[in-house]
Amino acid sequence: MPDYDLLLAGGTMLDPAAGRHGPFDVAIRDGRIAAVAPDVVPARAARVLDVRGCYVTPGLIDLHVHSYWGVNPYGFDADPICTRSGVTTAVDAGSAGPVNFLGFKRFIAAPARTRMLAFVCLAQHGVLQNPKELRHLEFADPAGAARTVQEHRDVAVGIKVRLDEPSVLENGREALRLALQAGEASGTPVMVHIGHTRLTIEEIADTLRPGDVITHCFTPLRPSIVDEQGRVRPAVRAAHERGVILDVGHANRHFTFDIVRACLEQGLAPDVISTDLHAFSPDGPVVDLPTTLTKLLALGMPLEQVIAAATSTPARVIGWADRLGSLAVGREADVAVLELVDAPLTVRDCAGRTLAAAQHLRARRTIRHGAVVNEVPA
Repeated sequence: MPDYDLLLAGGTMLDPAAGRHGPFDVAIRDGRIAAVAPDVVPARAARVLDVRGCYVTPGLIDLHVHSYWGVNPYGFDADPICTRSGVTTAVDAGSAGPVNFLGFKRFIAAPARTRMLAFVCLAQHGVLQNPKELRHLEFADPAGAARTVQEHRDVAVGIKVRLDEPSVLENGREALRLALQAGEASGTPVMVHIGHTRLTIEEIADTLRPGDVITHCFTPLRPSIVDEQGRVRPAVRAAHERGVILDVGHANRHFTFDIVRACLEQGLAPDVISTDLHAFSPDGPVVDLPTTLTKLLALGMPLEQVIAAATSTPARVIGWADRLGSLAVGREADVAVLELVDAPLTVRDCAGRTLAAAQHLRARRTIRHGAVVNEVPA
């Protein structure tokens, strides 16, 4: 009998969590990483994949999607796009609330090839399109949201609240307070949607705890994290320095090259790179996670930092760093095989501006729990 079920041979391992960036083969047995070494003997494996010219990374984690399809208006069938783009874990951002979370767990998370986790919405029914979910605060259920997280730790990872004016009207301050109450009760982070808020960014940033998440951090919808002159607001920098997480959450309206450039030039990079893919974004500028990573790479983030922002950091944010985001021996074998294609790709932001990326990332293979779920020919 062979020692390994699968061997990824000849690639460049890039595992920021383990501090590994170099020529390592990765061997898999029984759905777990069994060996990491410069030269694993191919004859010891039942199947060998030649991944020369590619980066072998932990499976990508998309911290912000809306995958409760068939129930939530923002939901779409995320599994196919995840499997073809190197994403092995996707985190739904509040599509389910306390009253319908069991449906998400049973009908979305359980059958998916992608690991589907979720932030539980403060609103009992999840985020809504029209009317929005917290125009009436009686729909807020902090106790139910906290209880849902506590009872479903295998899927639920935190609390989600949207503070944009259409979602909460004049209720933003109280909605934020109730979300933090649920986060405290469940011992988990709160993800806060910004952009077009009545609350100032200063009040939001000053209120959040270390580990809480500002999503749509590069939104041009006012008030944004930069002022009218493009300077990072001091309250945002102070919040980031004390541990508040900045998440891209690209979507259709929340990412402009100008704001990203301004922040990077001032030394403020996002901690997490996510897509916010949803039912209304298939033809939008976001495309998928590798394309979103490409945009940050083209704007000046180093490759290792970009990969960390889609692997080890989101794993830490949701409290799963002991299970996800690394290719350490013994871990579940969630792996992305990524090619950095040395050819230009034109990418777009949410303002319609284009950028010619000299190189772009694409997923060649997606491996979930040791099984190859997608292969793209060279």
